[in-house]
Amino acid sequence: MDRYAGALEEVADSTRQQERHYELLSALQSLVKELPSSFQQRLSYTTLSDLALALLDGTVFEIVQGLLEIQHLTEKSLYNQRLHLQNEHRGEPGQRDEAPPPKGWRVPAALRICADRLLPWECSEEGAETE
Repeated sequence: MDRYAGALEEVADSTRQQERHYELLSALQSLVKELPSSFQQRLSYTTLSDLALALLDGTVFEIVQGLLEIQHLTEKSLYNQRLHLQNEHRGEPGQRDEAPPPKGWRVPAALRICADRLLPWECSEEGAETE
C-alpha cells in the first residue's frame, strides 16, 4: 500500500511540475510576442520549452542570487576603497601617516614623500628646501 501512495505522490508532483512548465512556457511565449518579428523567428517553441525547464529546477535562480551577492560585496568594497582614497586626498586627520609640513615646505615635502616611496635609494635631504 505504501508503494501505491508513493506512486500517487510522484504522479502528483509530476503533474504539478508539468503545469508549472506550461505556465512558464506560456509566460515566455507572451514575452516573445512583444519582441520584433526578427527576434521572434529565432526563438522556437523548443528553445522556449527548454528555457522553461531550466527555470523550473531553480539552478538559474541560485546562480542569479550568487551573482547578486558577489555584486553587492564588490560594490561595498569599491565604495569603501573610494572613501579611503577620498580621505587620503583630502588629508583628513587620522587618515594620513605624516603630519602636514609647514606652509613653505609643502611642495618639496610632497615631492620628497613621493620620492621616498617610489625611489627610496635615490632620496636625499637636499630636496627638502624651503620655497
